[in-house]
Amino acid sequence: MRIWIIFKKELKDILRDRRTIMMMVVFPLLLVPALMFVVNKVQTVQSKKAEDKILKFHFVGKEFAPKLYQDFVSAEKMSIISEVSEDSIQSYIQDGTLDIALKVDEDYIDILDQNGKAKIQIIYKGSDAMGVTKKRVKMILKSHERDIIKLRMNRLKLKIDIVDAYDIEQIDVSSTQEKFGKIAGGFLPYIFIIFGFMGAMYPGLDLGAGEKERGTLETILSSPASRLDIVIGKFLVILTAAVSTAFIAMGGLYIALQQFPEMPAEILLIIQEVLSLKVFIMIMGLVVPVSAFFSAMILSLSIYAKSFKEAQSIVAPLNIVIIFPAMIGTMPGMELNTMTALIPVLNVSLAAKDLVAGIINPFLMMEVYVSLFALAGLSLWFCVKWFSREETIFRN
Repeated sequence: MRIWIIFKKELKDILRDRRTIMMMVVFPLLLVPALMFVVNKVQTVQSKKAEDKILKFHFVGKEFAPKLYQDFVSAEKMSIISEVSEDSIQSYIQDGTLDIALKVDEDYIDILDQNGKAKIQIIYKGSDAMGVTKKRVKMILKSHERDIIKLRMNRLKLKIDIVDAYDIEQIDVSSTQEKFGKIAGGFLPYIFIIFGFMGAMYPGLDLGAGEKERGTLETILSSPASRLDIVIGKFLVILTAAVSTAFIAMGGLYIALQQFPEMPAEILLIIQEVLSLKVFIMIMGLVVPVSAFFSAMILSLSIYAKSFKEAQSIVAPLNIVIIFPAMIGTMPGMELNTMTALIPVLNVSLAAKDLVAGIINPFLMMEVYVSLFALAGLSLWFCVKWFSREETIFRN
């Protein structure tokens, strides 16, 4: 009963703060759609810009490969730069005077006539134009190479198909849900892990270090409530804020997906089928234990800190600590097993990915829940012990 009273009192105080509402509701609801829109827009613009760019191209040895050179001259969005010394090519590409250069040797024709492989050098800057520059040049080379192979086959009175030894038929037995889960499933944990931490951070700092600064901690300590009641009451408020923020952020993601006009209807339908109510509930079920861990940890550090500013400086670096294992979970080859299921944050990332893919192992899922709840319980126990020490409470 006392815990419930403390919970209602602290929750009411938190909800009166405009900054808390911004962090819990407005920020996650608007930030996720805004980020997705900006990233998609920038990527689309940059990709179109790279594809429409007129490449400044230089051909070394055009007299040795006139047909190949003509293919590049007649290619669209290609500007041939002639007056360039061979020694200056690399420096010109570095400073942007040239985009790409191609070099053939003087024995180019002789080697091709003998059915050999002529050497061609492509000089480019791989960090520019999203790799489109090299792709466009290689497409022209591939087309020209195909014509040369056809001529060779005709000369030898052979069918061009003779160079293909296999007729490969690929059968992918993975379902649409599995493919989508492996591609996009790793992204979902970022949403509720990061926003769950953000949702717990501000209330956690305010209910510990903030009350120390305001001098209101002594008031609640003088009440009939025990230290355990106070800690659990505050902890539940922070947990509520963390889970709510993560839930709202997921809502923001759903809104963002609905508002993308470029997204094909069939892809949107697949997403809606994969992210069913059952999968959504199971993913949000992972939010509770990991948010409990965040909440207890932040409250412990907040109570220890002398001031709100010191608490911020202590908690802020934890953002990197949390993001790092979540990022590892998206790497190829990382799978949920008996070992990774015990590593906090990483296990949530991998479990969420398998949940979306529909291939979750129930025993590993149980191990994830048990490890997270055990860690949350340990954090809460440590928080109560920390709060029971007078030198910690009155450290300021």
